[in-house]
Amino acid sequence: MGNGKKHLRKELGILDVTAITAGIVIGAGVFVITGIAAKYAGALTWVSYAIGAVPVILVGISTVMLNLMYPVEGGESYVYPTRIVSKYVGFLSGWAMWLALVGPVAITAKAFILYWNALPNLDLKFNVIIGGVVVTIIFFIINWVGIKTVSIIQNILFLFMVAGIAIYILLGLPHMNPEYIAMGSPLGLKGVWKGASLLIFAYAGLTLAADLGEEAKDPARTITWGIILGISIPTVLYVVSAFVSTAVLPWEEFAGAEAPFAAVAAKYMGTFGVTFIILVAFAAILSSHNAEQTVGTRILFGTSRDKLLPKPLMAINKFGVPSNSLILTAGMTIFLIISGTIQLVAEVVVFMFLFNWIITHVGVIMAPRTQPDLYEKAPLKLNGWKAVIPWFGIIVSVGLLITQGPKALLYSLVWLAIGSVFYIVGYKSKKEEIDKLMSEWPRDRYLDE
Repeated sequence: MGNGKKHLRKELGILDVTAITAGIVIGAGVFVITGIAAKYAGALTWVSYAIGAVPVILVGISTVMLNLMYPVEGGESYVYPTRIVSKYVGFLSGWAMWLALVGPVAITAKAFILYWNALPNLDLKFNVIIGGVVVTIIFFIINWVGIKTVSIIQNILFLFMVAGIAIYILLGLPHMNPEYIAMGSPLGLKGVWKGASLLIFAYAGLTLAADLGEEAKDPARTITWGIILGISIPTVLYVVSAFVSTAVLPWEEFAGAEAPFAAVAAKYMGTFGVTFIILVAFAAILSSHNAEQTVGTRILFGTSRDKLLPKPLMAINKFGVPSNSLILTAGMTIFLIISGTIQLVAEVVVFMFLFNWIITHVGVIMAPRTQPDLYEKAPLKLNGWKAVIPWFGIIVSVGLLITQGPKALLYSLVWLAIGSVFYIVGYKSKKEEIDKLMSEWPRDRYLDE
C-alpha cells in the first residue's frame, strides 16, 4: 500500500455474507448436534429447533439495528458492547465469542472425519483426531490467502449443501411413518426444552455477519440481508429436516447413530443415499469450518484493536487477512480437537453465545443513552412497541442459558476469568491510551506494517 499500511479488503456481497454466516452452522448443527438433541427431545426434535430459532431471530433484529448504526469489523462480538455497554463487559463478550467460534471449528473438523469414516465400502479410515487436525490446517491455508478465496469456496459449498438438504427432505417425505411421528419426547416438555438449549449451537453464529462490517460492500445493506437470509434459510432446513428424519427413522435409532442423517438416508435410498448425504454433509461441515475460521479470526482481531491483547494479534498480512489472529485461532482449534469432547464443547459454546446475545440486547436498550448521535441516525430503531424485542430476547436467552448445566457453567466461568486477567493486566499497563482508543469507534483505524 502506498501509505505504508495494510488494509482489510471490501470483497463481500450479499451471497458471500449469507454463505459465510449461514454456512457457519449448517454443518455440525444439522449433522452432529441434531442426534445429540434427539436423545432428549425424541420425535419432537423439530419442535426444539423451532424453539431455538426464537432467541436467534430476536438477537438478529437487535444486531441489525446496531449494524445500521455503525458497520465495523468485530462489531457484534466486541465493538458494540465496549462502546455502548461497558469496556470490561464488552471485552469479555469478544473474548467469549472467540472461544464460541473456535469450539465449532474443532467440532466440524472432527465431524468431517466421522462422516468420511461412515462412507460405505470404504477401506480407508482416518483417525478422528489426526484427520481433524489435517482439515484445520488445510482451511487455515485457504483463509491465509484472503477473504476472496474464502468466499468463492464458501459459496460453492453453501449452494451445494442447501440443494442437497432440500433433496434429502423431498425424497424422505413419502417414507415418513405416523407411528414414529407420534412417539413424542422421552422426557416430555423438559426434554424438548433441553433439546432446544443444545440446538442453540445449531443457530449460533447466524448474527456474526456484523463481525465482517469492514469487509462487506455497502455494509448496511449487505450485512442486514446477510443476517435475514442467514437466519431464515437454516431455520426452515433445520425444522423440516429434523421432522422428516425422526419420522423416517425411530428417534432412538436416529439419536444412537454416529452419522444420524446417513442412517436416515440409508433407510430410503440404500447405499447410494448414504453416499449422497455424506457428500452433502461434507459440504455442510466444511462450509461451517471454513466460515468459523474466518469469523473467529476477525473476532480475535477486533478484540485486539484496543491493545488490551498482545500487539502481534493486530497484524494484517499482504492478502488483507489478520494473520496472527488466524494462527492463534487455528492453534486453539487443534488444542480442542486433541482434548475436548463434542457435547461439552457444544454446551460451553452455547453458553458463550447466549452470554453475547444478552449483552447485544442490553446494548440496544442502552444505545439511545450512551450513543445518542449514532442512534438518531440509524434507519432502524427498536423503540415504541418494538422495545419489547430486546427485553424478550434477554428473558429467553437467560432461560436457555440456565439449562446448559453446571459443568458448562464452570468451564465458561473459568474462560471468562482468564479473559478478566487479560483485561486487568492489559488495561492497567496502558490505561490512558486504552481509554482514548475505547472512546473512539475503530472503523478505518488501519495498522502500520
